Order: sequence, then C-alpha cells, then structure tokens
Amino acid sequence: MHAYPSILIIHITAAFVLCSVLSVEALSLIHLRRASTIEEAQPWIEPVPRLRLFAVGSVLSIQFSGIYLIYRTSSFGQMWAVVAMATFPLLMAPFGNMTARHMRAVRQAFQSKGGSETELLRMLRARLLKLSLGIRIAAFLGTFVLVSAKPGLWGAVGIVASSLAILLAISSTPWRRIGSPAVPKG
Repeated sequence: MHAYPSILIIHITAAFVLCSVLSVEALSLIHLRRASTIEEAQPWIEPVPRLRLFAVGSVLSIQFSGIYLIYRTSSFGQMWAVVAMATFPLLMAPFGNMTARHMRAVRQAFQSKGGSETELLRMLRARLLKLSLGIRIAAFLGTFVLVSAKPGLWGAVGIVASSLAILLAISSTPWRRIGSPAVPKG
C-alpha cells in the first residue's frame, strides 16, 4: 500500500485540528474581552488544557505532510507550493509563540493575583492577542485558498497578502461589548 492516502488523511486531519484550535482561541478571546470581572474571565484563560500542544502538533503535521504531498505530486517547482510552505512557519510560529508567552504571563498573574483587577483585565484585552489571532487565521485561510487555486507566484503572494489585509482590517476594528444591559427608553 502506498503512503500517499495515509499522509493525505494526516494532512487533512491536522488542518481540521488547527481550524478547531483557532476557533477555540477566537471564542476564548471574545469571552476574555467581554469579561468585566476576574471571575468572568477565569474559565476562558485556558478553556482547553494544553491547547498549544494541539496547535504546534497540527502545524508541524501540516508542514511535514505538505512537503511529502507536494513532493509526490511533483509540485516542488510551482510557486504556490513555495509560498504555501513558507507561509506557515513565517506567520504561524512567531505569532503563536507571542500569544503563548502573553497568555502564560496572564495565567501567572491570575494565579498569583499580582496586580489590580483592572490591570489583569487590561492584560486580557491586549491588542496583541487579537492581532496575532487574526494573522494566524489569515495564514490558515490564505494557505487553504492557495493550495486549492494553485496560482503562479504573484497570484500566490496576492492571495496570502489579501488574506492578511482583510483579517488585519477586521482585527483592527474595535469589538463592542455584547451583552451589556440595554438602557431602557422612556
């Protein structure tokens, strides 16, 4: 039996896992930014234990299985493959690492109760978290479209750049506080 079908299943499963990780992180960030007290924020600081291991494992699986799949389909010389293989390590790893370091500091501050409640909540609303998540989602979606469309160099760069531009624009818009009690008219 050839390894190609098994590697393809691993690649697709890893993509689903990464999509799930990014979704959990987005949901967590929404709840953290809405929290008005430490008690409201606490369950969302680490909603899934060891989520980072799933993220790192899925990114590595996607990268290595992707190299194999590109090799097997003789796509190494095609520019979409080069851009796809460069996008993940250049965008996922550094921004995922920045988020992990920030959240580790947040968890330590919450455990030690170091700082005022306002200061702790401000740490949870850091723009870095929203920006980092937006860039990683853009890298994921841009690579997905890139692998599906298989364009030339400028098309590949354009797809990734467009994904980044759209998600950076979305990430830079302020989130309103949903769930605030409405002021009665009258």
